This record gives sequence, structure tokens and C-alpha cells, in this order.
Amino acid sequence: TSPPAGRKALVNGFDAEVETASGRFALTTQRYSPGVDAPDGVTRLESFNLEPWPQWTYAVPGGKIVHELFVPRERAAVVLRWRWEGEAGPPLRLHVRPFFSGRDFHATHHENPAFRFTPESVPEGECWHFYDGVPGVTARGNGAYHHEPCWYRNFLYDEELARGLDALEDLAAPGRYEFDLASGPAVLIFSAEDLGRPLPPSPPPPVELAEKLAQDEHARRSAFATPRLRAADAYLVGRGSGKTIIAGYPWFGDWGRDTFIAMRGLCLATGRLAEARDILAAWSGTVSQGMLPNRFPDQGDEPEYPSVD
Repeated sequence: TSPPAGRKALVNGFDAEVETASGRFALTTQRYSPGVDAPDGVTRLESFNLEPWPQWTYAVPGGKIVHELFVPRERAAVVLRWRWEGEAGPPLRLHVRPFFSGRDFHATHHENPAFRFTPESVPEGECWHFYDGVPGVTARGNGAYHHEPCWYRNFLYDEELARGLDALEDLAAPGRYEFDLASGPAVLIFSAEDLGRPLPPSPPPPVELAEKLAQDEHARRSAFATPRLRAADAYLVGRGSGKTIIAGYPWFGDWGRDTFIAMRGLCLATGRLAEARDILAAWSGTVSQGMLPNRFPDQGDEPEYPSVD
């Protein structure tokens, strides 16, 4: 919300299952306290591929479902697509129930009466405003939305537990989407209001929009000579009208020391001199008594000077 700080978790995940003539089969698995994994979708996971972006293949009676997920560069959006590969005919339906929060990315979310479950209708989709001061979330897809509000409680995060942090979370599930896979791929696009490069105000149908975003992302990725250069690009981000370098994902911000060590490899060695100039310009206004700040805090614009970098 104030790049690269003020990061919010809005859409935390989803449950998905496929319905065929042979029955209903889960495609996802969540972990709940005190260590219960449900449903059993992971048992159907046949393969995973990272190129050109994450893809999961699930084997079910009569065929396979391929699920892909990608984030268009510099857009506060995520694209989900599922396609059926197999001989089985109708009924062939996919059910997807998204999980929402609307929290700071350092925090966890818990059941409360203030969450707004009811969406407003927008062209080709629905828009939620979970809380005041939190960006709205729009979902566009080629499936039918069924409003079935409920809470999913006690998600368990093993990594947070190992670090001694709050490891339990409740997520809101306003409803589910139903897609007819027999008629073609299922598409669901989540986007946040007024962040990054927004989607077109009158976007094309979701299937066309997803394909256009996929083509753009393919073209962007193909411009990098190696996977290492492409991976490095993810760390160059905007700050105000300039650029900066994220020190690490998922929770680090931009640190003075890390930025200027990494800039030589990410920008100078790769010939990205315009980005190097933008980084120098963005940080130049923060010099105080000859020092660059060690880091910007997550909230607010006042930099911190606890070292002599």
C-alpha cells in the first residue's frame, strides 16, 4: 500500500475439489491445529513444475487436472487457472472456496464480527471490502459464485511455530466458485484496488484477460538470458518515483547496507544502469550527516540510522 512497505495479505489461499461421475475429489490440503492435515488433496498430487510458473498436476479417476498460478509483474493481482486432461465427460465441475484475511503481512488474522462477508457485484465478478482502510479485493472468473459465508479456524503455520511466533490463524470464506471444466479451463483472477498497475477498468472476459496477462508475463520472462537474471529482477522494486532493492522475501524491506551491496551485481553487472540511477536517486534524499539509513521502517516514512553504513 506504500511500496515497498505497508504490505497486506488479502487472499491467503483456497480449498478446491473436482466433481466427476466417479465422485468428489479434493485437490488441496490445509494444516490445522494441533497438526491435522485435511482434506486429502495432497495424495492426488502427481507432479509439480516451476516453469514457466508454478504448476501442479493432480490425478483423479478418469483424468488429470493441471493447476497453474502466476503473479503479473508490478500488478497487485494473482491469476489461477485449472484445466482438465482426460476422457471423462460431464459432470465435470470444479469447486473453489477462497480464504480471505486483510491483515498486515507480519500479523495473523482471527475470527471477528467486523469482517464483511457480502461482496458487491462488478462486471464479470465480485468485490469485497473486508475492513475499513484495507484495499478492496475483486475476483473475476468464468464460474458461478455461491454465497456461503463461514469461518475456517485454526490454520497452523509450522514455520511460525518453529520461530516462536503466533502460529494459528482464522480465515474468512465468504463463498465458493463453481466451474464447468467440461466446457474449458477454469479461471479466477484476484486483484487489489488501486495498487500497482491496475487491471483495465473494463477488462475483457476473464479467460481472455488471463491469457493476455500470461502472454505478457511470458514475454517479460523471455527477455532474461538466464533463470538467475530473471530471479534477480524480483528484488528490484519501486519506492516513490524511484527504485530500491528488497533485502529478502517474504518479510524483509529495503535495507541500506543490502541495497548498495546488491546493486552492483543486480544493476551494474547486468547493464541495468537506469535502475541503478533510480536507486541512487531514491536513496539520495535520505543521507543524514554523511550516513545512509540502515532501513526504512515498515510503517511510516522516517528512515532509521542505527549504524554508520
